[in-house]
Amino acid sequence: MKHKIDGVRRICSHPLMPLYLTGSADGSVTLWEWGHAQPIAVPRPPGTYAKVTRVRFSQHGNKFGVADADGNLSLWQVGLSVNATRPFFTYQCHNKGITDFVFLGSCSLLATVGHSSENRNVCIWDSVLPHNKALVHAFTCHDQGANSLVYAPQHQVLVTTGKRGDVCLIDVRSRTIRHRFQAHENAVKCVAIDPHEEYFATGSADGEIKIWGVAIPTLLLNLAGEHSRSSFFKNIGQGVTQLHIDSHARLFSCGADAFLI
Repeated sequence: MKHKIDGVRRICSHPLMPLYLTGSADGSVTLWEWGHAQPIAVPRPPGTYAKVTRVRFSQHGNKFGVADADGNLSLWQVGLSVNATRPFFTYQCHNKGITDFVFLGSCSLLATVGHSSENRNVCIWDSVLPHNKALVHAFTCHDQGANSLVYAPQHQVLVTTGKRGDVCLIDVRSRTIRHRFQAHENAVKCVAIDPHEEYFATGSADGEIKIWGVAIPTLLLNLAGEHSRSSFFKNIGQGVTQLHIDSHARLFSCGADAFLI
């Protein structure tokens, strides 16, 4: 099956139901059902909001979130109100843009990364609290902004990556930075964690991929030059653009050089 979605930038599948979300450069967000060419709902129409930087479903699929280049994070419920167009939570989490966010388990907590004034570029939020109390904790880290993050629930640790090649491991329970280290010489564009939470992978703008331990972030493997630093299509980005580790310990990567490894 194939159907056209103008300017699509992000996509995410529902963990349990045959649904998926798309987010576009025109700010629109659309909810689809697998096998159908017409959308179920359009939570955000085109032309009203900034470009979408991330869409994600929660762990159990009861809600989904949308982040955009204006730094806004919006949350919707999924279920009987699947056609609802109004989010139950909207907040400008980073005043210079959100690049990524994750749900912290099945509760109301979320973590966001982006670029904010005073370098408060990693934040934890509680979506059920009033707006003036929704910010649970802000971390001053990742100079010039953060690019991506993953959550390791067994360790209660956030792994966040920065635009200057740095990586932070943040303890969610104590709300402290457990480790901070220089992982790459260039910006870390993406991060992925293995399902057993024994190691995580980082991919940088220079095409380098590195594997690190989670409990103690020692370097386990260095894959240099897996993707070219740049390509003819310079507007797409540079180096490694996305990583994934499956349950069989296989690492998948893609980059601006148009290669999938």
